[in-house]
Amino acid sequence: MHCVVSDTTALIIFAKTDTLFFLTNLFEDICIPQAVYDELIIKDDLVRYRIKAFDALKIEKLKEEDIAKCMSGFKLDKGETAAILLALEKEGLLIIDEKKGRRVAQEQGLKTVGILGILIENYRKNFIDIDEVRLYFTLFKEQGLRISVELERYFFEKLNKM
Repeated sequence: MHCVVSDTTALIIFAKTDTLFFLTNLFEDICIPQAVYDELIIKDDLVRYRIKAFDALKIEKLKEEDIAKCMSGFKLDKGETAAILLALEKEGLLIIDEKKGRRVAQEQGLKTVGILGILIENYRKNFIDIDEVRLYFTLFKEQGLRISVELERYFFEKLNKM
């Protein structure tokens, strides 16, 4: 795998909670398309500051016409579309949480993981303990991670089996 590609939402949650290190625990390079970077730094806030300081990010340019062409086909926003296109180009794993974007990515043959998958992998590799998993899970929800009751139940069932 050349690099992992990320959509905007995961990076926002990790930046807001000061946990971008969860990504560098698992991946050497985190690639994002320019469109995702633009979405991340649009506001002058903590996310912008932490993203600009996050050295593991590699910003990649894609052709605007390729993004525009696929946006209507995928019926996704520019950042999600660009992230999917970059992951296809890099033949990499895509970090994406939005249900519709994940479905489109998987239909394109991409492997996907979400914020909770990154959290579980950090636990599995002993970067954090079970109490920290619970703490970060709560923190992520407080910072805007939307998760269904079913997915929350599944997450903790999977965690308890590890």
